[in-house]
Amino acid sequence: MQTEPDPSSQSSAESAVGLTFVAVVLVSLFVAGSLGVVATREAAPAVDPGQEPEAATVAAASTAAVQVRDRIVTRFSELMQLRAIALRERDLRLLESVYAPGAAGLARDRAEIARLRSSGRRLDGLRMPVKVFNAYRPGNGSWVVIARVGRSPARLVTGSGRQVRATRARAAVFRCTLVKQDGSWRVLRFAPP
Repeated sequence: MQTEPDPSSQSSAESAVGLTFVAVVLVSLFVAGSLGVVATREAAPAVDPGQEPEAATVAAASTAAVQVRDRIVTRFSELMQLRAIALRERDLRLLESVYAPGAAGLARDRAEIARLRSSGRRLDGLRMPVKVFNAYRPGNGSWVVIARVGRSPARLVTGSGRQVRATRARAAVFRCTLVKQDGSWRVLRFAPP
């Protein structure tokens, strides 16, 4: 008489085969994923261990210098925006936050504000767009910015808003010297390059 195989031992064997198959698939996926990560990473250049600190120092110094230069360029653009607002609003105190004491541009802009105030007029819509071409440190603690500074067209209006005349747009390239005063960078001079 022939006996039938025990169904519980047959299902155990099938379960073991199934688990083995799942394990093989998971291990294959893990290995394939790991190889994919390794293949997509950029190869790091071989560096002589004796030169590594020097190269890192040069790279860090270069990055820091670029960041400082970018801050100066940004600050210069901010200063020109403040200058435009000061002229538009005829605000002498705001103008003094743009210029270092004794700057020739400060006297010129103060005179323009005085003329606007005495005539009861203002410059409506005045903006000062800036395009910086270069910024560098000459070694005396100041920064020099070579930039085209513009004056947008504006309307010269009375206190009631009636237009007296329109002013034309103009732009010129300047060599601007910035100095640190009271913890903030300010314009010391505008000069043709």
